[in-house]
Amino acid sequence: MARLWIGVDIGKTHHHVAAVDGDGRLVYSRRVANDETALLTVMAEVSTHGRPVCWAVDVTTGMSALLLTLLWRRQAQVRYVSGTVAFHMAAAFAGENKTDARDALVIAQTIRMRPDIPILEPSDRLLAELTVLTSYRAGLVGQRVATLFRLQELLTGISPALERAVELNRKAPMMVLACWQTPAAIRHAGIDRITALLRRGHVKNAVQVAEAMVAAARQQTVNLPGQRAAAMVVGQMATEILALEQRISAVDDLIADHLEQHPLAPIIGSLPGMGNLLTAELLVHTAGMTEYDSPAKLAAHAGLAPISRDSGTVSGNHRQPRRYHRRLRHILWMAAFTAARECPTSRAYYEKKRAEGKNHRQAILALARRRVDVLWALIRDRKTFTRPAPVIRAAA
Repeated sequence: MARLWIGVDIGKTHHHVAAVDGDGRLVYSRRVANDETALLTVMAEVSTHGRPVCWAVDVTTGMSALLLTLLWRRQAQVRYVSGTVAFHMAAAFAGENKTDARDALVIAQTIRMRPDIPILEPSDRLLAELTVLTSYRAGLVGQRVATLFRLQELLTGISPALERAVELNRKAPMMVLACWQTPAAIRHAGIDRITALLRRGHVKNAVQVAEAMVAAARQQTVNLPGQRAAAMVVGQMATEILALEQRISAVDDLIADHLEQHPLAPIIGSLPGMGNLLTAELLVHTAGMTEYDSPAKLAAHAGLAPISRDSGTVSGNHRQPRRYHRRLRHILWMAAFTAARECPTSRAYYEKKRAEGKNHRQAILALARRRVDVLWALIRDRKTFTRPAPVIRAAA
């Protein structure tokens, strides 16, 4: 029986499945609905043309969840062909057309010719839930940032002084703007009413915020064009931002609860700079630290290891890689950046790299790379990071 390599171009409502044999000939191609019955039918049809060696998908998120679950239940090997790999591999085949059928064929040909394509493993329930929670939180944060930018723009159209008076990325100004949006309304409310409102919201510097906003409101006595409509929208946006902050806080609590159930969370979280969110995202994007067999491969996937650009007599020429996991690099970068400020050991390593002539960015990347080795050793030995005891010097 012929051996088959099957590629699937993933879509929201429909997928396209293509299968090639050992000689690269297309033996099966069909568009299939993202439905359990339809997918099982296609799997049975493919098996009539040969023995599937492995399947491959170009998306690993929710759109492919049903297909991946069905394949794993059938003990099928599944590989992941990223969009970047598929794009570059497409140039090796005839034709320039861009269709779902051709994309599926390119994916199938890629796994036939490249055994180095990574294998996808079934994620456990905990990681699957952490994936949903971290993705949902990222969406909420993005929504909050977009709303805040729009609110700042509208508030400048009402009162530039009021927009400059306080840091709008805080809870206290949002509470005030949800009730009073114009200089006249804030002046009428007065310091005492605003302070009472903020204290009910458990704001620490309630008096200072109230005084700053009232002082800014007193600087403007004229009404600007469109102020009434802008004030209405600002009030609604401030209320929306406060609600988003509550939802983000609730998701953070859920993430913390899930991390308590993961055996690696205490180890990863003990490393300076790794809070609950970064720990959860690291576990999600590394499949629970199971996708790599060495710290060097983890660093390479995160873009922390330079690649060689040697040719002829030119050697020792290194540059930053172009293909790497952007989010994974961001996680390790942010943790290293925080650790360089808060952890004496990390700070000392950072200063050492600066003394060697590296700039700030290069020193942080070097620190992040070093911390990958430390994290790997901690997980290997099942130990948590212990901060060195401060050195107490005797008085002279």
